[in-house]
Amino acid sequence: MTKVAILGASGYGGSELIRLLRKHPQAELVGFSSRAYAGRPLSAAWPHIDLHTPFAEVEEAIAEAELVFMALPNGIAMELAPRLLAEGRRVIDLSGDFRLPSEVYSSWYGIEHKNPNFFERARYGLPELYRRDLPGADLVANPGCYVTAATLALAPLAALGWDEDVAVSAMSGVSGAGRDAGGTAFAEVNENLRPYKPAGAHRHTAEIERNLAQVRAQGRWPVTHGELRPRPLSFNPHLVPMTRGILVSAFVKPGRRLSAADLREAYGEFYQAEPFVRLTEELPQTKGVYGANTVWISPRYDERAGTIVVFAAIDNLVKGASGQAVQNMNVVYGFEESLGLDRHGLWP
Repeated sequence: MTKVAILGASGYGGSELIRLLRKHPQAELVGFSSRAYAGRPLSAAWPHIDLHTPFAEVEEAIAEAELVFMALPNGIAMELAPRLLAEGRRVIDLSGDFRLPSEVYSSWYGIEHKNPNFFERARYGLPELYRRDLPGADLVANPGCYVTAATLALAPLAALGWDEDVAVSAMSGVSGAGRDAGGTAFAEVNENLRPYKPAGAHRHTAEIERNLAQVRAQGRWPVTHGELRPRPLSFNPHLVPMTRGILVSAFVKPGRRLSAADLREAYGEFYQAEPFVRLTEELPQTKGVYGANTVWISPRYDERAGTIVVFAAIDNLVKGASGQAVQNMNVVYGFEESLGLDRHGLWP
């Protein structure tokens, strides 16, 4: 059993980590931290969780832990993770602190990176692409939620060089903004649909561009710190009045004539035997992945317009955050990759 602590356990990502790790046969939950709830029982933040272990300060929460999941706001992990690593613990970070080189991170997040050298130590935690880079890693940078859906939707095209001109429209439930985010009150989001940091303003844009550049340059199995040939894309997210789920619609000019059969073959070959990728003729729906660690992808070819349209759906709190973190744990430790994770969504 791997002894596990969750820092930031009172947030949505932390709640999902508790739910998933409680049933994981190789994980023992030994500590939970929360700045707002320290000293209070888990039920104070999560009435649905029947665990008597209280929230604690960080030092107490990590005292017995071999692996620490960090579900904390951006800017905190960069200072805390190096100490945890020096103590011999492994870290899986759900924030953006180790996903990008420090100068790129600072330009998109508006935070000066306190430990820029640790980017070179981190491994990027998108197993469907970086699986070979993850076993034995002691610092894993868990991808962003929009990034996961968009990257997996577009990676097969990048590998073949069929992504000369890319635009991504994405819609997310309000839980993606976090439990303490402003602007997500019921009166603001109910019966409302609005763009959210569009036209190159969203910080996940750089991460998507980086992933696709690595696949384009390195092929099917890129590594975190491999060759890059960045190419700008248009990324436009929207906030929708539902709790969770992301639906991505990606529009690609391939630079050549294709057929629907070409796309089926390309995606089928790229994702063959991937346990959490569902390729289907059915159009993706967020209810189909609710609670699951699956990405549901459907590529289409608009022959009249000469445009590839790829639809992808994930649960932003599972495959877009905590489920993927558990998947990364499984790969790091050599466990069966789907251990403790669901492949089928809850319906309705």
